[in-house]
Amino acid sequence: MKITNETLATQLNHRSIRAFAKKPIAKEQLTAIYEAARHTSTSQFLQQFSILRITDEAKRKAISEIAKQDYVGGNGELLIFLADLNRNAKIRQHLGQDIARLQTADLFFQAVNDTVLAVQNALLAAESMGLGGVVLGSINNEPKKLVTVLELPKLTYPILGLQLGHLAQSPQLKPRLPLEFTVFDDKYPADFSLAEFKDA
Repeated sequence: MKITNETLATQLNHRSIRAFAKKPIAKEQLTAIYEAARHTSTSQFLQQFSILRITDEAKRKAISEIAKQDYVGGNGELLIFLADLNRNAKIRQHLGQDIARLQTADLFFQAVNDTVLAVQNALLAAESMGLGGVVLGSINNEPKKLVTVLELPKLTYPILGLQLGHLAQSPQLKPRLPLEFTVFDDKYPADFSLAEFKDA
């Protein structure tokens, strides 16, 4: 029996959209997207991510140049998702506690995980409302320059960008690897059969 529902249909219809109409996303839609991100699973309930909504045209242009993609910063909303340990550091300092633990690789990677999950939740929320989006790893082509453009404080780092908007294109669904090449029971296979892969 094939399982299907509205959420699965949205997920299975995912396509990266890189062309957006000159129509703003409604404030209520944007708030719903933020709320979906805010309710993302988070390690140890530390909630170590933040979102920068970029509306300043000079910053949008600079981010587009860093990404080396013309559509970045064009029509639609441009959101930058940050791994954010700064906020928890401020909270700990306010409570008179040290921030040594927040300066460990373990906590940084937890923040990265929180941030990536929030990006996916935000994108799924947008797609559920008929909007489109594209995840932007290219914002980190020049990380030092990006940190300067965004005027970021210490203990924050830009992980991914997300451009969202009303679709102005309808690209085809890209093929995906079959499950037998991506899901394994108990043990990673020692070898793949290239012949099988070619025929899949």
